[in-house]
This record gives sequence, C-alpha cells and structure tokens, in this order.
Amino acid sequence: MKLKGLGVALLALCACSANAAETEGMELSANAWAAWMRGDVTVNGQSARIVRDSDNYFEDLSVGGTLELSLRNSKMVLMGYVDYFDPLASDVVVANQPGTLDTAEIVGCIAVGVPLAPPGGKSTFDVLAGLQGVRMENELMVGGATQNASTDVFDPVIMLRAKMQLGNKLYLYIPLSFGLSYVGDSELVYDAGLQVLFQATKSLDVRAGYRISGFDYREDANNKWNFYQQGYTLGLGLTF
Repeated sequence: MKLKGLGVALLALCACSANAAETEGMELSANAWAAWMRGDVTVNGQSARIVRDSDNYFEDLSVGGTLELSLRNSKMVLMGYVDYFDPLASDVVVANQPGTLDTAEIVGCIAVGVPLAPPGGKSTFDVLAGLQGVRMENELMVGGATQNASTDVFDPVIMLRAKMQLGNKLYLYIPLSFGLSYVGDSELVYDAGLQVLFQATKSLDVRAGYRISGFDYREDANNKWNFYQQGYTLGLGLTF
C-alpha cells in the first residue's frame, strides 16, 4: 500500500502530541448505526449490483457500531474512532441472476487537529488531519457458488467536527470527513453525519441522527468497490 510510511509517521505524531499536550477534556461516544448499502461490488471478477425493493426498506437495514474518543485542550485535538459491521447483508444481481452479498467491514481512523471555536464556550469546531484504514471482507453467493475476497485500504482524510448549542440542553453535532484520493489507495472516500444531542446530565448526552459513508476503490479489474451506505444512528456520549 502507498501509505504505510505515512501511517507510521502519523501514529508517531499523535503519540508525541498526546504526551506533549495536557488534556483538558475527554469525550467518549458509542453509536449504533442501522444502515443499508447501495452501489456495485466486484468480487473475483464477478460484478454485483446491489439492489433494494422499495417495500423492504426496514428489512434491508443491517446494524453496526461506532466507538469514538476525542481528547482536547485549547491548542490541540486528538481523535480516533472504529466502525464495525458484520455482516452488512445486501441483495445483489450478477448478470441478471439474483444473489446475496455479505460484507464484514472494519473502519479505523486516528487524527490530530486544532480547535477553532473560541475557548470557554459550549460549542466547538475542530479541523483535523488523519489516516483511515478499512478492512473489507466480501462474500458473494450466486447460484450456489461462493466467491470470497478481502482487502485492506488506507487513505489520508481531512475531518471537520462541529458541535453547536441550539438550546439550554440541546446541541447539533456535524461530523464530516473527506479522503485525499491522489495520495491514498481509494479514488473517493467520504463520510457525513448529523446528530441531535440532548444533554441529559452534566456528563451524559443522548444522541440520534443520520449518517452516509461512501467508498470508491479499485484494486484491479477483478476486485473493486463503488458503494455508499446510509442509515440512522442512535447513541450515548460521555464527557470527562
């Protein structure tokens, strides 16, 4: 992969930054993500188009999870998260023949950045640069035959994290991420979300929203992805 050296450098930078910076706040959030996948996936030369019947919307949802941790002070923000789906099940069509695609997906990211919102307020706005890694395992089943393929993909990303106060206990959280395709493994990577947070206690919030994430990656003519996944999120946030 193109980014092994960059990945090691970024991890070292984050480790050094964490030791150098005095942490003033820490936030841990856990979210369930009920999502469905759409697009095209090629597994060992078998091109599958992901489909969904309009009347099977909720039956088509697969549940995954996200764990995110951020550390901050007035000068620096460190952030990492992990996404996990196993399996993300989809109905597919291969050469006009119906089949199924089961996808196991692990996404990890570590990033370092700066807070741009004025200190002391309840709203935050962070800009970060990071490295995202994706482990994708696809199992394509068509007509009794099964094809399996797994790939590791690494991409540098630019991230924005905005948390805006709407009311006394109500916040709007907007996480955005975009891949730098010219130096990464993928041709396109993006992630966008929107959550409404209710501050139940001083250190606990309840959050709900919507998220969409997309990947366009080509290993070769026999293995490639061009899909997006989107759906509802529900979670909890803890501040320390």
